[in-house]
Amino acid sequence: MNAEPDLSLAATYFHISAAGSADPVYETPATDLLKPATMDDLLRRGRGLLNGLGLDIAVSFVGLAFFGVPATVHTYMWQYDRVLDLSLGNLTVQLEAHGDHAHLVLKIGEVRWRELPADGREAAIVGELDTLFRETVNPIVETAAATAGFKPDLIWNQFGARMISVADFLVRRAPDEAMKSKYEADLALLVRGLPPETFNRRKNPYDHRPRYVESPYKPGETIVVRSSCCMWYRRENGVKCFNCPILSDEQRAEMKTRIEAERKASGG
Repeated sequence: MNAEPDLSLAATYFHISAAGSADPVYETPATDLLKPATMDDLLRRGRGLLNGLGLDIAVSFVGLAFFGVPATVHTYMWQYDRVLDLSLGNLTVQLEAHGDHAHLVLKIGEVRWRELPADGREAAIVGELDTLFRETVNPIVETAAATAGFKPDLIWNQFGARMISVADFLVRRAPDEAMKSKYEADLALLVRGLPPETFNRRKNPYDHRPRYVESPYKPGETIVVRSSCCMWYRRENGVKCFNCPILSDEQRAEMKTRIEAERKASGG
């Protein structure tokens, strides 16, 4: 493994980086989001950038940005046996506009690492993740939901299938069988090693049995059905994603036919 961790994966897939956004339209220290007024401001700005019909899409938008925090920390513990500091005090939240969509970017104040111990590594991982959820992720999820008048389920219920997608991606990228096995063991610590109390819930949100459907985008491949709707359709002229769980089988079949026809017409 490389001596110096490569942070490009976090930047590319989770918009978490030391550089942050090159041209943010808004930013605030992550700790300030625990203030309802600041969170409300962020949610309303997010709704505006997304052309949302309500604050539900903005709550999902914020929550899924913070899904990237434990996903990033967990990934780098696997790759480098180090713990990246993504505590609230080390993050700035930025909004980035891109015309038809927007990103919520998490800028790292100082790139800091702690070494995982060789002895007691599994217990250390569980402890690090438990602290990360209790002190960083849970407060943001709960404040975002409460500020907009929703239950935290709106966010938490999405984490299961999203982590399965992350796991599928990382297992394919594993350089050898030993690292693949190491990732699967580390994933089990996240899914089964943390009690529901870690998340202030009755069930670990990562404990999810996936359902796959045939992908209309890449023939011969499958795509995981989301464990909960991301609310992307809750915008002006919005449509549901192909892998949205609230689609009926008939609606998904119709969408599959349409997507495949469009793909073939474009030469894909």
